[in-house]
Amino acid sequence: MATGGKYDVLWDEARRSLYEGTLRVDHAPVDGDPRWGLSLVLLPPADLAASVSAAAAELGSLYGGTHHVYNAADLHLTVTSLEPYRDEIPRTTIEHYVDAVERVRDLLHVNVRLVGPGGSPSGVFVQGFDDDTLVPIRRQMRETAADLHDGVAPPMAFVRDTAHISISVHRQAVPETSAADHVQQHRHTRFGNMAEATVALARYRASKHSMRLEVLHTVR
Repeated sequence: MATGGKYDVLWDEARRSLYEGTLRVDHAPVDGDPRWGLSLVLLPPADLAASVSAAAAELGSLYGGTHHVYNAADLHLTVTSLEPYRDEIPRTTIEHYVDAVERVRDLLHVNVRLVGPGGSPSGVFVQGFDDDTLVPIRRQMRETAADLHDGVAPPMAFVRDTAHISISVHRQAVPETSAADHVQQHRHTRFGNMAEATVALARYRASKHSMRLEVLHTVR
């Protein structure tokens, strides 16, 4: 479970990198990359998505460099990554995870409070506090990933200790002092909670300046 202390440590590092221009640049993935692969995610309800996307747009207006800023349609909270990025995902792989998540619906009653923003050197996000309600489904889906790979889960299928919604990803290592000051000023903004979120199996479609979320299956 993520704690305020954990997010404070991440933000301290992020704030320094934003002031110094030492941002961790995230490039569009290629086949086999551990990031941006097949994932189980929570999609925020419409009213919450609107609030978070407005915050993302406001942040984007303060950036001097070119970064990826999320729109409402692509906002999500990653429950767990499952597979590496693939240009094409085998249908049998998708079916394996769809079947698994449908069989563990009793673990999907999660709740995440959103407070923020915060960030890391890689980007800015809205901080989520899940009170350990995500842990059972994260552990189960990691076991599901291992079942597909001879008992060894792919390295990206770890049990996460944060529950955030990304609103920007850095694409240039340049100073962003205005953005840093804005995030610092709004660290305690309350956005609401994810109790009515939709659970979905999703993949990502990469282009030069964006990362689009493609929903493959929804549970509710």
